[in-house]
Amino acid sequence: MDIGQLEAFVVLSECLSVTRAAEQLYCTQPAVSIRIKKLEETLNTPLFERLNNRLHLTSQGVVYREYALQILNLLKQSREHMRQFDNPDSGTVNVGASHFCGVWLLPRIMADFKKTFPGVNIRLDISTTEKLSRKLAAHETDFIIISDYIDIDTKKYRLVNFLSDSFVLICPPDHWLAARQECSIREIQDETFLIKPAFSATRSFLLENLRRAGVEPERLRLVEIGSLEGIKQGVVYGLGISVVSRLAVEQEIRSGQIREIKLKEPLFLRGISYAHHRDKLLSPAAQNFLARLPALKS
Repeated sequence: MDIGQLEAFVVLSECLSVTRAAEQLYCTQPAVSIRIKKLEETLNTPLFERLNNRLHLTSQGVVYREYALQILNLLKQSREHMRQFDNPDSGTVNVGASHFCGVWLLPRIMADFKKTFPGVNIRLDISTTEKLSRKLAAHETDFIIISDYIDIDTKKYRLVNFLSDSFVLICPPDHWLAARQECSIREIQDETFLIKPAFSATRSFLLENLRRAGVEPERLRLVEIGSLEGIKQGVVYGLGISVVSRLAVEQEIRSGQIREIKLKEPLFLRGISYAHHRDKLLSPAAQNFLARLPALKS
């Protein structure tokens, strides 16, 4: 088995055409076929099959593709790490982040990082937790940045908390709550409450803590909005109230579009963490990026 065989397998598994695979690999079609045949002989299992004159991955091929991707990604990362030892201002940092972290936290860190290391490229992938977990497992990203309310296997991944994220109650300036400095979450049970739809980690966090505070979510008049930006705009226009991260509404609070009311309950606080493989050697560029995350506290 060699790297050329793995590359041919991955490319062919994506396009399922020997002709197109040869074009992408800049080689002949027989060369692609030979590489695949040798790889199958080494593994002693078929990776492709032809059904109705079309090429398909076998069940073994589907499983092996994940291993091949990890091997090629690790090889690519190892080469880049070696280059960075000679020149720290080079290479690429691959960051995965949840929507909240990617939109409201990381741009500030990225801007600061690029001032010191202008030659390092940053690739920020903002995605769902499920997709981020898959990419982390496949070594397609150096680390991910998520809220600590999201489950992650700490035996496999190192999880480091670097920021506390407090939630506040927000309402329009003309709402009866706007004159209050603080209130109990139980006082809003009869209000229209804006919240993200099902399967949102933030929604789960809010509903669980509402119950802990003695509020039954079933009593609230819920309006589901698919994005935090949509929830903020809903509050601005008087659609309802919500409980959101203060970090996400700082500009609207300063401009007077939204009023914040501190919650008496200490439950609405979550941590923000980064996670990476415990056995992964982070590149110098990735380490320098992570070293800047605590600056978000200031």
